[in-house]
Amino acid sequence: MIRQIKEVDYPRLMEIWEASVRATHKFLSEIDFQYYKIRLPTYFEHVSLFGYEKDNILIGFAGVALHNLEMLFIDATFRGIGVGKTLLTYAVETLV
Repeated sequence: MIRQIKEVDYPRLMEIWEASVRATHKFLSEIDFQYYKIRLPTYFEHVSLFGYEKDNILIGFAGVALHNLEMLFIDATFRGIGVGKTLLTYAVETLV
């Protein structure tokens, strides 16, 4: 299920972001990682956020601003099952 993200979801978004980035962004140093992690909640305020839930657990999210996909992160545990594709398709068909 895809739904709009609320501010109360931000801690879970942070968990998803961290799991995703640690699994996929091997080029980031720990200093760079911490730099973005501290600033991430601020970035949330500048995009329309929506998330993908499986069994009532948020497992991925995307952010759109000015007709651009600005962020797309999937919890590393759930990579490879089509969550990213579903969120991307939703963004293109509904939001962009």
